[in-house]
Amino acid sequence: MSIESRPFNKEKFLLFLLSGIFVFQAGLLGFGLAFCARNGGLKSCPAIGDRYETTFNVMIATTLALLTGGAVAAGVSQRRDSSLGDRASLEQEQPPVRQPLPPVDQRKQG
Repeated sequence: MSIESRPFNKEKFLLFLLSGIFVFQAGLLGFGLAFCARNGGLKSCPAIGDRYETTFNVMIATTLALLTGGAVAAGVSQRRDSSLGDRASLEQEQPPVRQPLPPVDQRKQG
């Protein structure tokens, strides 16, 4: 019985990691809201909404940056591969370079 190893999928790993962080942050927000509700509401925790908004914005920015960075890196590597192929095909299609003709003597005959 052989076990085949699949290649590591970095994007999938990052998405699972980020979803875990999102779930953890949502759990902390729920715990904080419950604590504040039991202990005087917004009087005891006046900035909880602002803190969560900041955290949420950072989470979204991080996710977009990682996904965009992965897409850009994939595009750059594909562009390099295709440009190498394009150069090789252009070199094959171009006609050979002609040698310049020797200069013509244009002296006036008098």
